[in-house]
Amino acid sequence: MKKLSSLALFLFICLAAKSQTKIDIAAISKHIGDTVTICDSVYTTRALNGLALVNLGAAFPKQLLTVVIYKADLAKFTEPEKTYLNKKVCVTGKLVLYNDKPQIVLTEAKQITLGN
Repeated sequence: MKKLSSLALFLFICLAAKSQTKIDIAAISKHIGDTVTICDSVYTTRALNGLALVNLGAAFPKQLLTVVIYKADLAKFTEPEKTYLNKKVCVTGKLVLYNDKPQIVLTEAKQITLGN
């Protein structure tokens, strides 16, 4: 029983450690495919055809990261294009490439927070 408990604890710690990593936005290219947390300033936002785009690291089109909220999930957020503009935010999600640009798709409001 003790071995089973130790194994379960070990697996839990490994999964928790791998599940998300806080990274600097400058290191974004090294973490494509990983679930990460990135904190940075929002430079521009845009509401477009029922989705919201939040650009971190620089203004569009030189943004380092685009945070995307699709129409199906938009109701879970309170006007993201206004709420996060010119604020520092932390976003957590899977880092993927879209047209060779890094992005994180948000499906829950808890994936983005104001602050450091």
